[in-house]
Amino acid sequence: MAMDEEKALKALSPKRVWLSVAIGLALVVFVAARDKNLTQESFFLMAEVSIAAILLALLVLAVKDGLNTTRIKVLGEGAFSWKAALYIVLLWEFATAVTPPLFGPMGLVIFVLYKEGVSLGKAFAYAMLLALLDNIFFLSAAPLAYLLSKGNVLPPSEGVFNELGNGIDYFFYLSYGLVAYYTSFMAAAILFFPKFILRVLLWLASLRWMKKGSEVLSNRANELYAASQEFRGKHVGYWLKLLGLTYSVWIMKYFVINMLVSGFVTLTIEQHLLMVGRHLVMWLVMLVSPSPGSAGTAEYLFPAFFGEFLGDYTFAGGLIWRLLSFYPYLIIGALILPNWIKRVLTKVN
Repeated sequence: MAMDEEKALKALSPKRVWLSVAIGLALVVFVAARDKNLTQESFFLMAEVSIAAILLALLVLAVKDGLNTTRIKVLGEGAFSWKAALYIVLLWEFATAVTPPLFGPMGLVIFVLYKEGVSLGKAFAYAMLLALLDNIFFLSAAPLAYLLSKGNVLPPSEGVFNELGNGIDYFFYLSYGLVAYYTSFMAAAILFFPKFILRVLLWLASLRWMKKGSEVLSNRANELYAASQEFRGKHVGYWLKLLGLTYSVWIMKYFVINMLVSGFVTLTIEQHLLMVGRHLVMWLVMLVSPSPGSAGTAEYLFPAFFGEFLGDYTFAGGLIWRLLSFYPYLIIGALILPNWIKRVLTKVN
């Protein structure tokens, strides 16, 4: 397994921040221009959010990152210090913000894990397992949210349908299907049938019509099998801790919007639960976004999912949500990245 460090460092460059910011701002302007009900007063409504709601949203974000840091510690079983685990989480968030969800930040996450002191094989295995755990959450939580809400987690999407040619439900089912396919394969390759998947992939690589890509496919097959060996014999407690932390991380991530919306309007318990379900569905839809960090896509979809709760505050609520949950990770990543690179390169030297 080879790691192209120059390419990884280029992808993590702080300069990439500007692309995400530019796309996000362009879509904000687009959404504002197409909304006939949007007035100058809509921007000033941002000032009406309660300070307590913003502080609670920031607290939820901090708890989320703390839980994710703990997840990295549990995953590595002592391989990472608390400081290293926190750096991994923050740089992972930065990588997510500067890469399109459609392609994912997996290569960058592997690079960060590797530079924090584990072997390249373990870094690959850890990154694969983290992605697998996140996808298990999506696949299990989405149907539950759909059933409990009686389908209300999928909001009316006439506006989205008219402009994109398909409704929100189309993109939700498309994304869910892609995640289910990917997760099934990865679970089989890493956890349940590693030898069988290895043999199938090596057989495919040996076929004549696969001659050009046979070496790459063989390498990927061996990497997946090596990753599976990292998790053989792990006790039940290891898996339960990781699953529990994964669910907690994502629930905290989704609850940020709840905190912000409650700063504008009063919500019932049922509305709080529905909003968490809506955020889950919106996140799945955003997984097929081609823009870095879903910049623009999130701003575009926000009114469809949460407009009925916020009313006149929808535009203001969407702006504050992104200002608190997206742009800070761009800034933090750009600030800590130079020192992190200096530290890990010094460690290697």
